[in-house]
Amino acid sequence: MPTLKQTLKGKLTRQELQLVPSSFDVVGSILIFSEFPKELERKEKIIAQSLIKELKNVKTICKKTRKYSGKHRTPKLKIMAGEKTKETIHKENNITLKLDVEKVYFSSRLSNERLRISKLIKPKENVLVMFSGCAPYPCVIAKNTKANSIIGIEINPVAHKYALENIKLNKITNTTLHKGDVNNILPKIDFEGIALKSRWHKKYIGPKLKQNPPLIEFYLPEGDLESDKKRKQMDKTIKKLAKKQIKVMIHSPHVYNKSREMYLAQHPAKIKNIIECIKKLDSVQKNNKNVVGHIFHSSDDRLKKDHKEEWLIKNIKTLKKLDLLKYLYLENGTTKPFGTKKSILNVIKKTQLKNMCFDFAHFMYLNKKLTLDDFKQINSKTKLYNHAVNHKYNSGEHCCRLREGDLDFRKFAKYIDFGCVEVYSKSEITAKEQIEDYKYFLSIKPTKKFDRILMPLPKSAEDYLDLALTRTKKGTIIHFYDFLNEKEFDLAKQKVEKACKKAEKKFKVLNLVKCGQFAPKTYRICLDFKILS
Repeated sequence: MPTLKQTLKGKLTRQELQLVPSSFDVVGSILIFSEFPKELERKEKIIAQSLIKELKNVKTICKKTRKYSGKHRTPKLKIMAGEKTKETIHKENNITLKLDVEKVYFSSRLSNERLRISKLIKPKENVLVMFSGCAPYPCVIAKNTKANSIIGIEINPVAHKYALENIKLNKITNTTLHKGDVNNILPKIDFEGIALKSRWHKKYIGPKLKQNPPLIEFYLPEGDLESDKKRKQMDKTIKKLAKKQIKVMIHSPHVYNKSREMYLAQHPAKIKNIIECIKKLDSVQKNNKNVVGHIFHSSDDRLKKDHKEEWLIKNIKTLKKLDLLKYLYLENGTTKPFGTKKSILNVIKKTQLKNMCFDFAHFMYLNKKLTLDDFKQINSKTKLYNHAVNHKYNSGEHCCRLREGDLDFRKFAKYIDFGCVEVYSKSEITAKEQIEDYKYFLSIKPTKKFDRILMPLPKSAEDYLDLALTRTKKGTIIHFYDFLNEKEFDLAKQKVEKACKKAEKKFKVLNLVKCGQFAPKTYRICLDFKILS
């Protein structure tokens, strides 16, 4: 392929050809000149149009009129030729990214660096990306590794919007993204998936909102889902919660269309009503991005003679064929089908069930005991949404408050990252008991520590080292990025050393990598270091 200068020969003078930039960035279908000489401004259209003819995948040519600046470190771009758009689809490392090149900080030159990081990640790692942008790092990690979970935090609302799109675009399920200042978001991250339970009506939800929960579980009484009027009212409430950045989990009704058979372990001939109900629940989810899923019952001890594990497995497979399992969390019941540990694991194995709602009280009611190892084993086989509620043997009650039953939730809290404190209250409106137990659960939940932390901030990442270190444990690896002159690379280590000394942490440098040249003799570098204690 001829060079740009060869292509422009005859269209520019010899002196002008000497000024033509030899480097540029290509993001998707958009080519961007970082530096474009003023002397060539009169010929910029000729140059840009020649490039579009030569580079078949390029549809738009831009030049930077202002370098990265402002709170979100974004550039100002002028379109020189081609399609009048700054939004594009970029592909790299088995992922697809949608972004606006003027409103989002993104460097295609870091493609190899993102791949390098992904190759270092071991199975089951929990990863934090402190400045996640439009989610290039989270997406590359999710698609190319067996990481357990990835959390991204981004302050730029436009970048965050694209990040959410990119997670869906790449069909990623193990990544959670947060919009906001990392200084405000990270301290609250331990409680991001812990919900309060409520009806959706205003008089019930008000007291719960005063607790600022990141998630609310709505349970639906009979008739709410069938009624178009009530469904629209509920939809309105869900959209109001979205504006407050509150997510919603929906608990399906026990009765739908006046049928009492709303359990998946029933005879397959009776599944038609369930399918209709799940389709309605799916439609609510599709209309609201903040709805994370819906809970469905497997069985009930009042109807145990009518419930069988083989029927449950067959019904789950039917729902899978109809693509109705994506947002469904199957709740363990109070009968053997999907109630005992053996049955739960067998059903998950035979159906490849992706999501489960684990109800602690249901399990204790049926099995009389629950060990931490049993819970961890179930947790390792599928994605769990938990109902944190206790049970006391021989009490005559199905469930009780967290500190009143046979389980010590201080042992389990560490492993519950997603779920609801499902404690019943004397008054559903004030929800006094539930709110008290919600506060108790948050108080016993330990601070989340990460196996790996990425700090790909384009400037001044050292200001956040203190914060990053609060989320480390022995063995945590941090990837710290900086811009430095080649004679000053040791400054990166000094910055890390200063922060670790303040945090009383010992560390070991694993690697220092040049990620790309920023200016003559100045590079973007990454210092990989490991926490030793």
